Amino acid sequence: MSEAKLDAYFFTALFISVLFVVGVLFYPFLGALALAVVLATLTHPFYRWIRNKVKNRTIAALLTVSVVTLAILLPAAGLFMLLLEEVQGIMERIASTDFSTMPSVLEALKLRIEETYPLIAEIDFHAMVQMAAQHTGSYAASMVAGTAGLILKLFVVIIALYYFLKDGKHFVEVIIKLSPLTDNEDTRIVEKLRVVTYSLIRGTLVIAFLQGIMVGIGFVLFGVANPVLWGTVAAVGALIPTVGTGLVTIPAVVYLFVQGEIAAAIGLAAWSALIVGLVDNIIGPKLIGHGAQIHPLFILLSVLGGLAVFGVAGFLLGPLIFGLLIALSEIYQVKIRQIHNMSA
Repeated sequence: MSEAKLDAYFFTALFISVLFVVGVLFYPFLGALALAVVLATLTHPFYRWIRNKVKNRTIAALLTVSVVTLAILLPAAGLFMLLLEEVQGIMERIASTDFSTMPSVLEALKLRIEETYPLIAEIDFHAMVQMAAQHTGSYAASMVAGTAGLILKLFVVIIALYYFLKDGKHFVEVIIKLSPLTDNEDTRIVEKLRVVTYSLIRGTLVIAFLQGIMVGIGFVLFGVANPVLWGTVAAVGALIPTVGTGLVTIPAVVYLFVQGEIAAAIGLAAWSALIVGLVDNIIGPKLIGHGAQIHPLFILLSVLGGLAVFGVAGFLLGPLIFGLLIALSEIYQVKIRQIHNMSA
């Protein structure tokens, strides 16, 4: 083996090792950096508008970050803490509930099912539910207790957002220079990733988030408990094709009718059809625009898969990784066509 090849192999191994160590160092803040990237992408038009007014990119970035922090980040952090508290409260109530006694109708149904499927009778669902509730409640409690960690990650989001807005173009240029692909291919990948991310996040996740907020507000107005939790579930339901926020609002309306709250049930039904539907039918198309059209099934899978692999940060990381796949696949198709044309 020549000395030049040995040096190249050694340098490559050293570079990959250091890159891996840096990745380990950055991993705890992966979600915060992903959120900063998304916010920088979504707010860049606003930053550019301010930049044209003040002519100073530092001041423009500071003003943009201030608006984003006050209008988005702080309210979102507050909602997240309320969500954890609601989940913890529900899980604690479930864990302390005695399921050994139940209404006669449910008891008869339980006996009928056990007669039909004897193996089910051997399963202690009470213990399983309580164990799951205890684990979920303790997890939520630890998240609530980890306020210092949340504040640190929020700080990282704010700082990263500032630099992504101010120096984002320089960061992209450095990545293009380091990439072994041609500059033209790198530019196309970056541009396609920007379009896909913009459409995916703003056109789908933001719409689902807004619908979840509207459902939560409706629950507060018409007296349904745990509005933050059910608003979050509604936001996830909005990502499911043909299901939407009806996953939450329809059972809530039925519940209010059963409880005798007829006026509240009618009001919530009207709110869901008019206000929540307004976000999807009128605001949605304007946010999506003419960007990349992605099937809702893949969006849902990328969100749920991201949550399963990366935790809360996966809500953004999953779609971002899927967006990168779409960008790379289009470049791959172009390269394949080029190879076929050369061989023809």
